[in-house]
Amino acid sequence: MPPPALLSRLALSLGVDGVLWRRLATLGSVHAPEWFKRSAPSVVAAVLFALVPDRRRGAIRNLQQVLHADRWTASWAALRLFSEFAFCTSESMEQYSPRPGPLRVDRPDPDPVQQALADGRGVIVLTGHLGSWDIAARALRDLGRPVNVVMAHEINATSQDFVRTAREHAGMRLVLSDTSVFSSLGLVSALRRNEIVAIQLDRALGVGGVRMLPFLGAPAPFPSGPFVLARLARAPVVPVFVPRVGPRHYHIQAGQRIDVPREARDPAVLDRVMYEAVRQLEDVVRGHPTQWFQFAPFWPDRADADASGVGAETARVSDTRSA
Repeated sequence: MPPPALLSRLALSLGVDGVLWRRLATLGSVHAPEWFKRSAPSVVAAVLFALVPDRRRGAIRNLQQVLHADRWTASWAALRLFSEFAFCTSESMEQYSPRPGPLRVDRPDPDPVQQALADGRGVIVLTGHLGSWDIAARALRDLGRPVNVVMAHEINATSQDFVRTAREHAGMRLVLSDTSVFSSLGLVSALRRNEIVAIQLDRALGVGGVRMLPFLGAPAPFPSGPFVLARLARAPVVPVFVPRVGPRHYHIQAGQRIDVPREARDPAVLDRVMYEAVRQLEDVVRGHPTQWFQFAPFWPDRADADASGVGAETARVSDTRSA
């Protein structure tokens, strides 16, 4: 009889986010006929929408806040979100092939990331779970500088090596976030070599605190780590998002450059700087609500927020903005 650890790993690998399903999805995305690639993601999305109630509920709850809509409207929007996610994932996997399919990526002109690199201090690119951040990372690689992508460990441990191998094969350097200060020191060094560091704005990663800031009408948690890193390395911050605008067609939406002052050691100053980036994410999510791929509730319960004193902090940030 197989040992319990082996049986446990096999069960994990068969989960919807396990390595076996990822390998199968990659095979379909790369080698299947075109008619299958155009139709299968919507079918897979509908099946997952029915089979993963926790993620379905999380997406619906988030979309109620984003759209300021009732649950019925948000439910239909969530079904479309699952479909958009399936297409973005499939098209990203297709690009990992030795012979990737045609891909159109509209780039900004001028490119604020390229302009920031001209200063010679590297650049922190703030991405998010919107559109295809995998395609965003590949586009950054074309700027001719090494790209360091900071990622959380995969929730399903069986997928970790598969994800790492695929992205490193695409020319990215993966930095797995953890509680070690050494990962942060390595990122500071990378910036001082004038490299690109890509970090997700809408998920707390690694060392550094979380600040509660106004977001689409309610306080939400955002990581302060990228801004602390920018202050330490004296590197600029540029928000970059890549929504899908059609089949194999993406648009790089680069935001305004943010320079983090030394005074950002003060929490009030840090909040104001962070809110510049959060506001830009807010604008993009409003424009592409069904491509903001958050499947867990993003906003804390109001009771939890009030108990932690978030309301007063959020009001202070809002008052500062209006002043």
